[in-house]
Amino acid sequence: MGKKRKDEIIPSVKKEKKGRTPFTFLNERFDNLDVNVVKTHIFYIILLSVMTKIVVLFLTTSVFQSFVDLFDFEYYFEHGMMVVNGQVPYLDFPFDYPPLALVPILLAIIPVILTMNPYAFIFTFQALMVLCDIGTVLCIYFIGLKVCDEKKAFLAACIYSGAFSTAYFVLTKYDAFPTCLLMVAVLFTIYGMNMRGYLADTAGALAKIFPLIILPFITLYNARMTSLKQEILQLLKIFIPLFLVAVLPILVLKPEIISQYFSASLIRSTAYVNTPTYVVYAIFHEILNIDISIALISNLMYALMGTILLVLVYFAFTLEKINRTTLLKFMVLSIFSVVFFMKYHSPQYLVWFTPIVCLLIADRLYAVALFFFAQIITYVEFPLLFGSFYTNVEYLNPVHSTGYLLTVGFFCLEYLVLILLIFVAVNPSINHLKKILEKKTRFK
Repeated sequence: MGKKRKDEIIPSVKKEKKGRTPFTFLNERFDNLDVNVVKTHIFYIILLSVMTKIVVLFLTTSVFQSFVDLFDFEYYFEHGMMVVNGQVPYLDFPFDYPPLALVPILLAIIPVILTMNPYAFIFTFQALMVLCDIGTVLCIYFIGLKVCDEKKAFLAACIYSGAFSTAYFVLTKYDAFPTCLLMVAVLFTIYGMNMRGYLADTAGALAKIFPLIILPFITLYNARMTSLKQEILQLLKIFIPLFLVAVLPILVLKPEIISQYFSASLIRSTAYVNTPTYVVYAIFHEILNIDISIALISNLMYALMGTILLVLVYFAFTLEKINRTTLLKFMVLSIFSVVFFMKYHSPQYLVWFTPIVCLLIADRLYAVALFFFAQIITYVEFPLLFGSFYTNVEYLNPVHSTGYLLTVGFFCLEYLVLILLIFVAVNPSINHLKKILEKKTRFK
């Protein structure tokens, strides 16, 4: 045999020196992505996520002399201890959340039982929510690898990890848990694991209702490769057993609980003042002295919400093909619509749509700048302005006073910024609308 030429030897030597191992995740192989690069990215986004939480705690208490809202923690702890003491939620005592909300609550009570120190609940619960949020940021990264590339995936994860207003609510509420389940559902869906996606989203809805909002879009996205009928049947295979296990026993023993739950959680009589509903009312009724009731405005808002959701589902239904980016856009529009048009509002609802927004804006510097400006605005709203300019039910300055006008003006600015952020994230065009209107339905 003859000697090998020099140019035949060098390529194999180079390959050995590189020691490059392609990254594989959920049976998906990324040939152009080194596993060591992924490990480095994951280390940095987790570190940034944790550091942001620490910085937010320091700035809130030491710099701005504000507060870390632990009001809900007292509610979680009290109701969790009722379960530990043998009482059955919904039957022996009312509980404002779906049944799986008890999972992190009961886990956080274990250290309390072991140490007999009730303060252990706060630290454990916060640690659990930080872990859930890390799960969310990892979902953002791995979804980004499929939707775009490793650079944008890393940037999207970093943007979310540095979202300081969102970080505040991760530390003070339990919304990080259902949000993580929602993002796991999106992850499985994007990677073609339909049943797991349905399972994660249904579990999320059994922790807090809002993950149900994206279920129609996941179903329609999956149906592009199968059929709508097949996907509905697949969904029912997941939904019905979980419903039977988690909800049906309660309904059998105490059927009136369903009306009590929806009355407490969805049909509240008071419009919170930090909602667009109340801001519109304040402008027309209080400032301009136009005789209009808040009930009328609220009903119009809910009608708009329903219309928008139906239009979004219709558009998703008529599109011949929904790509991954379009799926994310449908999701963020639907979730934001519900948050925007409801007549009650908790600041942590920001957590629900922020992860998807980050995936959609990572490739544009101006969009990232707008995102962090929105984070500043929402952080100023809560906790900085709460208790000094407004509470849930009233503005704390007299009508027509400078303080009152500033409060109304601030909420107008906040929601305009959020609307602009969602618009930039979705980045609609006339061509998109034309394609939707020109296409016939893909399902018969």
